[in-house]
Amino acid sequence: MKILHLTKKYHPMIGGDAYAVYNLKKYQMETGCAVYVLTSNCDEITQNEKVFKYGLKDTSANLDKITPQRLISLFLLFFESFRMLGELKPDIIHSHSADLGFFISFAAKFYNIPVVNTCHGISFDDKRYFFLKRQAEKFFIKHSGFKKVIAVDKNGLEILKKAEIKNGIYIPNGVDIHRFENITREKNCGKIRFLFVGRLEKQKGLEYLLKATEYLRSKNDFEIIIAGNGREAKKLKESAKEYGIQDIVKFTGKLSEQELFEHYLKCDIFVLPSLWEGLPLTLLEAASAELPIIATKVGGIPSVFSHGKNAILVKSGESMELAREMRRLIEDKKLREVLGSNARNLVEEYSWENSVKKLDSVYSLRVS
Repeated sequence: MKILHLTKKYHPMIGGDAYAVYNLKKYQMETGCAVYVLTSNCDEITQNEKVFKYGLKDTSANLDKITPQRLISLFLLFFESFRMLGELKPDIIHSHSADLGFFISFAAKFYNIPVVNTCHGISFDDKRYFFLKRQAEKFFIKHSGFKKVIAVDKNGLEILKKAEIKNGIYIPNGVDIHRFENITREKNCGKIRFLFVGRLEKQKGLEYLLKATEYLRSKNDFEIIIAGNGREAKKLKESAKEYGIQDIVKFTGKLSEQELFEHYLKCDIFVLPSLWEGLPLTLLEAASAELPIIATKVGGIPSVFSHGKNAILVKSGESMELAREMRRLIEDKKLREVLGSNARNLVEEYSWENSVKKLDSVYSLRVS
């Protein structure tokens, strides 16, 4: 089967969609599929015989914004897609952004190529996003002729149902469950290390993590490692200085895959204080690494993780509650071990191999 993935972001960019498409390509190719990627025209992305770019040159920071540049790129995608699909002749198009899926759908219909779309996050039920964005996403999903609309978490599937999108289906993203097998974790004889991995954006709730750290700083028995970059980086570093925790909080910037792997091994607790989410891949990675997890009760997280069993779940935006649970895990080694072990057992069902099998069954519907 020849598959074309359509995505705004791609490796080595940070983001769930970029990470998911990169791994889907890898694992689908292992099953014998010919897999191609069509993505944004950003310098970070390397174009080759399997990875193509569309539209005007752009930056990763602008890809989630509505800018004149983005709008022009979407219309260029519309025109370029007729030529590209005619030459490539994929059996299936897998879109990872509803706007991209909509603009390629015209050429896809012309060539009778089915399109499925994965919603890595759904905004039209979330009033934090402005009205036009919410309505546009709903319009794109409803009027693109997608054969299936895939939600990566059960909460997302419920949102699709409420919007009367009847061809929704739940297929979670995967994680490389073999990556942390038969490894020796670095022994920590000093301070407990908390790890956050992700984009430094308001969505991730890092301001509340810094405030929680301020509440706990007097004992000076822990560190916070924040791995990633983003628009909030400067502001967060200023907040760390303002709270007097600049010696406790370490900002690493963007890490390579090997560096990230090493951080998962040397840290003790994974923390994700997000204000809203789908099902973050970083949580699945942390679980695969057998790290105890503190996360917020948002999006699809509570549908996968159970409080007190395989994670500690707290209310979003509550620094004091977050601080209490951080202190509890700092002091309770046995609880850390139980949560980490249970999280590892849970994540076994979220392998990329399982995700690829489920997607293959969706792709096969093209013949019906």
